[in-house]
Amino acid sequence: MITAILAACAGGGGVITHNTESASKLNPAMMAEFPLPKDARVLNENSLILGEGEAWVGRLELYSPLSASDTVAFFVERYPQAGWTLLSSTKSKNSIIVFTNAKKSVTVEVAEGSALSMASKITITVSPLNTNPTPAKKK
Repeated sequence: MITAILAACAGGGGVITHNTESASKLNPAMMAEFPLPKDARVLNENSLILGEGEAWVGRLELYSPLSASDTVAFFVERYPQAGWTLLSSTKSKNSIIVFTNAKKSVTVEVAEGSALSMASKITITVSPLNTNPTPAKKK
C-alpha cells in the first residue's frame, strides 16, 4: 500500500491512475472554448462526451491541483474572458457556477478532492441551448 501511495505521489501531485489523463490531451478544437486549470486530469470513467469539435456536449469530471476556492476563482475569472456569461455562482462545500453563450450552457461544480486525489474535483456539464423552442402541441 505504501508503494502505491508513493508511486501516485511521484506522478506529479495527487493520485494518477490509468483511469485519468491530462486534460491537455483532450481534442484542442473541442476544448478551445473551455479553459481548464493547469495540470487538471480527466477522470475518463466518469466522463461522457457526445459529438465532436465545437459541437460537443456532455460531462467531464476532472481533478485539479488547485484548491476548491482557487478553482472557483479560476472559472469565474477565465470563462467570461472566453466569451461566457456568468448566470449564477453559489459558493459552498460544493460550489456551482453556471455560464451561457449563444449556443450552450455550462454548469461547473467544484468540490474538495478526496484525501488521496488532487485538491479539487470539477464536474463540467455542457448542454445545448434551445434557441428555437417550439410550443407543445395540444391534443
